[in-house]
Order: sequence, then C-alpha cells, then structure tokens
Amino acid sequence: MDSELRKNIRLRWFESLFELSHYNFQKKVWLEAGVESYVSDYTETVCKYFDDLDLRNGLEKFVSEGFISNQEANIFFEFHNQLEEYVDQTEKKGLCDTEILEDIEWMNLTIYAKENWIKLKQVLNDKAEIDYVNMLENKFANVT
Repeated sequence: MDSELRKNIRLRWFESLFELSHYNFQKKVWLEAGVESYVSDYTETVCKYFDDLDLRNGLEKFVSEGFISNQEANIFFEFHNQLEEYVDQTEKKGLCDTEILEDIEWMNLTIYAKENWIKLKQVLNDKAEIDYVNMLENKFANVT
C-alpha cells in the first residue's frame, strides 16, 4: 500500500473520530458555525465517517486494507456498530442538528466515542499521528 495514502486516510479517520467524540465541538460547529475554517453538521460528520472513509463495509475491511490495526479496530468496533445502528434508525433520519444534539442516545454515543478516543491515543506509537491527535485537541481545546 502507498504509505502516503495510508497516512492521509488515517489522519482523516482521526479527524472524523475527533468530531464524533467531542460533544461541545459538535455543538459549536454544527449549531453556531463557531470554529474558524471548520464547517460541518451531523449529516457531514456521518458522511465523512461512513462514505468518505468507506466504513459502511465495517472496520474489518479497514483493517484488511491496512489502514488501521486490529488493536485500533477493537477499540472502536462496538462504537462503530452502535453508530451505524443509530444512523440507520428511521426515526433519527429526519432530525435536525439541534435535535440530534439533544438526543440522549446521541449524547451517550458521543461519550462512548470519547472513551474510545482516549484509549486510541494510548495505543498510537507513530510520532506524527500522536502529534496530529494532540494538535486536534489543542487547536480546538477552547471548544471541547
């Protein structure tokens, strides 16, 4: 696999996970457009994760393609499944960003993602990746 492609995909995955795991960041971005040079909403966040990263086919495929390790997949496996179930619920499809952020099921999912984000940070060993996740947290610290 092309190492530059792998690096870029992983950084996009980290960014996507960051957004999914930081509720205050979601609120600031989705409702207030309050983060300079960062535009997103619930639909965009879900599309970035499932469509742009091609994760509709599951984390196993992401592992087999060499983008993440088994250890990283294991950290997010249950969250991934719960996120997919949430997104696929008919009653959730018509909700606006405000309603999503007020949904206790979404709040709990975000809390779970944050727990996994912390675990992921503990298993990263590539300095550039560690620096990147730290940069995400530092850059957006005032909103998360």
